[in-house]
Amino acid sequence: MKDTLLLLMTPNMSLQKWKAIGQLNREIDIYNSLIKAAGLKLLIFSYGRNDQHLVEDHPDIEVLTIPSWIPASLPFKLQNLIYETLAPWYYRDHFKHVILAKTNQFAAGRFGLILKFLFSIPLVIRMGYYRSHFQPLSKIKSIREKIFFRFSDKLIVTSIAAKEFISETYHIPNNKILCMCNSIDQSIFKPQPTEKEYDVIFVGRLEKLKNINLLLETITQASLKALIIGRGALAKDVIDSTLNNDKITWLECVNNTELPAYYNKARAFLILSDYEGCPKSLLEAMACGIPCIGTNVPGIRECIDNERNGLLVERDADDIQKKLLLIKNDALLAKKLSDNAVSWVSNNCELDTNIRKEFELFKDAINAKYINTPFSRPVSTSNTHVSTKF
Repeated sequence: MKDTLLLLMTPNMSLQKWKAIGQLNREIDIYNSLIKAAGLKLLIFSYGRNDQHLVEDHPDIEVLTIPSWIPASLPFKLQNLIYETLAPWYYRDHFKHVILAKTNQFAAGRFGLILKFLFSIPLVIRMGYYRSHFQPLSKIKSIREKIFFRFSDKLIVTSIAAKEFISETYHIPNNKILCMCNSIDQSIFKPQPTEKEYDVIFVGRLEKLKNINLLLETITQASLKALIIGRGALAKDVIDSTLNNDKITWLECVNNTELPAYYNKARAFLILSDYEGCPKSLLEAMACGIPCIGTNVPGIRECIDNERNGLLVERDADDIQKKLLLIKNDALLAKKLSDNAVSWVSNNCELDTNIRKEFELFKDAINAKYINTPFSRPVSTSNTHVSTKF
């Protein structure tokens, strides 16, 4: 019986790594809600080696991991190649029960297509982060995208611009692509009556793409009290800044369920990336009612409506400082941005609504292959926090 949804993790990614960056609870809760709504079990194809214990409280979730007989001393790419080559045979009994496979990111589409052809498993490719619509690709990468998009059954993107680009460039029908923002659980991420301890907060990867040095320059010049949460290649720059400036606090990692308390301690959220997909940290901050300032770039400007639910800035320290001080000193403006941000997230990122959209997409993909499936009848969502009845 085919009664299982397969989640394909990105190569080199595992539940252990999700836990290390504070994302495990968020991701598992979303997928647990989805499978309960659909009446399915969840099978996770992980590139870790000891992940099953991380979901031991979820009886309907099973994790496939790299077998111990593949030497951990091998380079990661070689481990992955051996794992993906042998997994269709090694885990064949598991794959025979899969009714639909979904990638967590684009890169997992390769293995997804292998399973599609070997086991006739419909494939949904999700891309929470996609940048080809504003960053030119090489010929080889364009061909790979074309193959992935043409042979998958459905696509999920988080950007209208991305959907339009894929449709026009690769001639993919619009009804094959679902565009929706990342999901935010507003029962967790919501405004709290907390005393403000910081002028500004940043949550995210400490990478060049995020313009971390511009962030540090801005808050240092403006003499603002800041909280930075994240890890990455530029962590040393952040650490050095905390040594020279006692107004900057750095936390390497915070569990996702604990983040709302930190967001609510800040007067403003700052994101200065060169480009984004649909940044979850921005959506989380907006859901908490924190006035948000972001660079006027793809991904961010699809979330921030300038001067209505947030402020857009150029990558200029003086401009950013002015906007931060404006929020700090103008209570009416801060209240307006806060209220509109919460409302925008409710209308575009609400968890139950997104689960229903994804459920309908899955149903369309499956019914193209099968007739009698768990998706062909209404499913009660009792015994779960999902309130929608499909």
